[in-house]
Amino acid sequence: MEEKFLEKEYNIPYEIFGEAYTDFQKKYVNPRNYILMGIFIALGFVYVYSALKDPNNTIAYLLMVVCFAFAGINWYNPKRIKRSLMEGIRGIENEKYKLELFESHIEISTLVPPKEIEEVDENNIDSDHERELFGDKPDEVAESSKLYFNDRLKIVEKDKFFILYQLKELFYVVPKSGFSDDELEIFRKKIGINE
Repeated sequence: MEEKFLEKEYNIPYEIFGEAYTDFQKKYVNPRNYILMGIFIALGFVYVYSALKDPNNTIAYLLMVVCFAFAGINWYNPKRIKRSLMEGIRGIENEKYKLELFESHIEISTLVPPKEIEEVDENNIDSDHERELFGDKPDEVAESSKLYFNDRLKIVEKDKFFILYQLKELFYVVPKSGFSDDELEIFRKKIGINE
């Protein structure tokens, strides 16, 4: 069994997730979209020139409109996607997560609280006694992801959080607010970030 260096439960505040997603878009989404926008705008101006040169060329007008429309779509889509994602995040804003730091990987789990304890029948003394002895049930792990330390895992430290990138489509946010200074130091040292 691998040694566990750190285990911590945390929530991701709505504002922190918004900042992290903006950083993710700047790194992976926006550069591609700006290139595509530039290509479509350049093509659009080629068709503008063609339409001005030959006003009867209806295909040039059509292609000009199509190119400018695609440029607009590439500009607007990231904003629409972020707005939609942030609306969805409002519903899971209070979910709890657990980070476990091992020698070879980081494991991030989504925690689900146990189902509410059903009303106890007055004649059922055993359930009360069990709760008194063992306390409430611990949270259950709903989903777990292992992020192995390799070339595909990138970790970036920001003022309020860490972003863990795995591939260009997937990222995890780990806010610093729930961690002590010692825990942050252990995390930084293990992932190779020196302050």
